[in-house]
Amino acid sequence: MAFELPDLDTRDSAALQAELIRRIPQFTTLWTDFNASDPGITLLQMLCWIGESLLYQANAIPLLARQNYLRQTLGLAFSDNVTPYSEAAVRDNDSAFEALRLVLAQIEAGAPLTATDLQRAVLGYRQVPYLALTLEDVQALALQASQVIQANWQQDDCPPPQPLQVKRADALARGEATQLYVLSDALCAYHMPPIQSPDARGWWRRVLLLDPPIGAVAAEAARAESELLDGVSRYVAPRVLLGNRVNVSAAQLTSINLRVELRCPPHVLPLVVLDAVLSALFAYFQPDGWTYDAAPVVESVQLLIENVPGVAALESLALDYTPTARLPDYAQLDVNALLADLPPGSPGPFYRGLPQLRCVDLRAKVTV
Repeated sequence: MAFELPDLDTRDSAALQAELIRRIPQFTTLWTDFNASDPGITLLQMLCWIGESLLYQANAIPLLARQNYLRQTLGLAFSDNVTPYSEAAVRDNDSAFEALRLVLAQIEAGAPLTATDLQRAVLGYRQVPYLALTLEDVQALALQASQVIQANWQQDDCPPPQPLQVKRADALARGEATQLYVLSDALCAYHMPPIQSPDARGWWRRVLLLDPPIGAVAAEAARAESELLDGVSRYVAPRVLLGNRVNVSAAQLTSINLRVELRCPPHVLPLVVLDAVLSALFAYFQPDGWTYDAAPVVESVQLLIENVPGVAALESLALDYTPTARLPDYAQLDVNALLADLPPGSPGPFYRGLPQLRCVDLRAKVTV
């Protein structure tokens, strides 16, 4: 990661030795003799003497040498040079490459960039993965693909609506391949039936229901999702190591149903408390902060509700989810596996992916 470079030539071997000796207790409590006669201190003194020499040499690197290293990183002598790589960067909307080329253009224009500025620019460019070496790299490339899709849409001057973007990406190892689950920024519609009075037993109620698209709207949503997945796949496929395979699919969403009954103190309005609980639950079950395939825990939801102002007691809490298929588990099995080798249980009840609220039924009653 990028860090600020100090003036390296301000520390001599004695200062380095004092700093390193202060750090010894962080690594071991067995080293207690810090006198010059200790063999470890003697070795440390020699290393500090070498370090002082290296610091002087590193501090003496001229600014022009750092600028040339930036040019070497880009593969360009000047910012307006054209190479096959720079052409591909423009074609593929490589924002990291273009940002570093802009730094080179600023140098040519006479901008007073320091060695720290150049270091930060080069390290920032090198941190952006171009090839997928790890699962984290695959996720980062998926987010980059979203920027490329948006830039291509703007360059081609396409009519609205705008293409979907990658909201989050989760790369998981599935056998010998990498499964990349992409969650788009498509909005989910909900509706809330109007309930303004309590029932015969004095229970106030709030209900939130998922309103999935139907008909032409559903077809358009499916088309936009398919275009996003195709765009991500085209961007990621040539950037994985030879022999690796990345399968891109939409993130699996498991529908969550919640039924809650709670008590309110006499001095509060039940509908206000219900709205606050509903807002807390809706924010809690947003997929952004969830670990993929991590099912919700009832105790965590219970604690969330009990901490909402105006909740005196939680009468009951029921959390269930609409199960998803266990196909990814079956896909990992060998083609010659016997039926007895299949995972136990029915192929239905198995939590997958990320949570999505389907129905929230809240009831509140004033404590007498």
